[in-house]
Amino acid sequence: MTDQEVQTITIDDVTYSIDDLSDEVKELLSLHAQANEMMIGARRQAIIHEVSVTNLANLIAQKVKGDDSGDDTESEAA
Repeated sequence: MTDQEVQTITIDDVTYSIDDLSDEVKELLSLHAQANEMMIGARRQAIIHEVSVTNLANLIAQKVKGDDSGDDTESEAA
């Protein structure tokens, strides 16, 4: 055996060695880790979408009110 650190999981204050767990439990742990990563990714995507929606709503309001704020480079060049 090498000097590798033993991977463990703690459930209800009891620590278990991952190597001692059944293959089914190891697969469930893998699925849990994957689901957690996907959840974090989904939260990030939701934040990006929320910011996009807010910025688009602000842009729409500016355009409807006729306040271009100098963003239209074509009219500046003319």
